[in-house]
Amino acid sequence: MHPFPPPLRRPLVAAAALLAASAAPAQSQVTLYGLASTAVRYTHNIDARHHHKSELVGSGIGGSRIGLRGQEDLGGGNKAVFTLEHGVAMDSGASANAATFWDRQAFVGLQGDWGQLSLGRQYNALNNVAWEFNPLDQTWGIFWSDPVYLGGDVFYQGYRIDNSVVYQQQIGPVKLQLDYGFGEQPGSARRGQTLGAGALYRDGALALGVAYDQQRSASGAGTERTYALAGSYAFGATTAYAGYLAHRESASHARQDIAYVGLGRQLTPALHLSGAWYHYRQNRNVTTQYQATPLLLGSGRANALAAVLDYALSKRTSLYLSLDAVRLHDGAVGRETEYWAGAAATGVHRSTRIGTMAGIRHSF
Repeated sequence: MHPFPPPLRRPLVAAAALLAASAAPAQSQVTLYGLASTAVRYTHNIDARHHHKSELVGSGIGGSRIGLRGQEDLGGGNKAVFTLEHGVAMDSGASANAATFWDRQAFVGLQGDWGQLSLGRQYNALNNVAWEFNPLDQTWGIFWSDPVYLGGDVFYQGYRIDNSVVYQQQIGPVKLQLDYGFGEQPGSARRGQTLGAGALYRDGALALGVAYDQQRSASGAGTERTYALAGSYAFGATTAYAGYLAHRESASHARQDIAYVGLGRQLTPALHLSGAWYHYRQNRNVTTQYQATPLLLGSGRANALAAVLDYALSKRTSLYLSLDAVRLHDGAVGRETEYWAGAAATGVHRSTRIGTMAGIRHSF
């Protein structure tokens, strides 16, 4: 006869299994991580109609998120890996993307000396290479108003690729990425398809990056292409940055370009200051982004200055203050006001928007 009655037997068996598992060598690891960032922001002339806006933004420096990443040792130097990452709107507690829960990342793959091959929703090469050279606040960027979003945030091709296969490899000082996104359109492997590649070189004080991404429309009517070239050099407590991104649309022949230079300096062990200047241009048939019938905006340009002061209270928590000013001309006025104010201002040839933001960021 068993010494324990059935009601006690199952909990004891489960406890024994748990003890046995904890005594065995660790073969797998799962990490909960995230970033909580929010700020109070004031924007002067947000819509080019002299209306101002005060708000609590859901992400200030860096996009707020919560995620799980894990790995399992498969032996022979190989591992299984996965990441699931969900964006959070800290101002309301809502999902950052109501349509997609694991909106930031969701992939599984294999990793070894030969590199990493992963499948799912993943960052494209443009994001993983070019974002390393954002001058503002040690590459975190101003999530709510970063000048690289000028022109409607087109320079990173949406940042992430659904239905994608990504290969990454580190060869000495060079990190490589190749990515392919299935279009999943009936009757054609090309419609909706994405292709990307990038290389990041980092050796001592010098870093250089180059990346390319193309995205075909679901209808097959056109292809969007983006190119990026950037670099940085550290001398003492200061790092200098420079970069250029170009976006081309074959169907409309629209052209958008942005170039920037910037500096970041560690003033004290806790205090970091960064600043940058950006020059943006749009040419040919640039239209509005979100209207059912696109409105032609045409050529335009913009210049932006931005600075971020970040004070670390600890390794995980910091306070930050940012200031940004954008001078817009011609068609760039409509593109920018539609993106930030929700409606494209037309008939306005010049406009200046100024914003300031103070917030707190905690990573875990």
